[in-house]
Amino acid sequence: MVRRARLTLASVLVAAAVAGCLDGTGPGAGFVVTGRIQNNTGAPIPAGARLVVVWGVSAGSPDYAYVFGEGAIDPMTGTVYVRLDGPPPAEALNNGVLGVGFIVATTDQSMKDGDVFSSGSSPTNVIGITGQHAVIFVNGHPDTTQVPKWATEFDSGYSLGVGVKVPGSVFDKFVPASPSSALLIIDALANIEIVNWT
Repeated sequence: MVRRARLTLASVLVAAAVAGCLDGTGPGAGFVVTGRIQNNTGAPIPAGARLVVVWGVSAGSPDYAYVFGEGAIDPMTGTVYVRLDGPPPAEALNNGVLGVGFIVATTDQSMKDGDVFSSGSSPTNVIGITGQHAVIFVNGHPDTTQVPKWATEFDSGYSLGVGVKVPGSVFDKFVPASPSSALLIIDALANIEIVNWT
């Protein structure tokens, strides 16, 4: 039992060290998002819960969500980890230039890259979301005819954004945030405030 506890602790420490080394957007490093969990339910996180990145696409009609990217939840440390090794596919981008991906916690083991959900076919078994944080991907240097003005504040490539209310507007915006600051909220979706960016 003591040996297992030491091995588990060693695994956690190695994973934390690796995550720290991979944080960023350097060549070959991929883009890593880390953060913490806020469990509003008080119940244990279900065994087998996992993370997927769900990209909102509203540039066409109808709006849809596209799954690309996954990660892990560590209930013992209350942390999350997502790594994206390549750019999102064109299907995950608005006008081919802007991606907004929320990190979603799910117990659905069948959800995979390339899955598409419309308003009539929402993902099932969702237990949480980073409602105020999203992975932002900007392809090149678009102007405001292609993307909302706030998107021009992000560098080309991957970033993490945090939602900000815009006075006098029904829409929120994102501003750049540290990729280690994501907050995954575990709760019913109806109880989680999600950035209304579009």
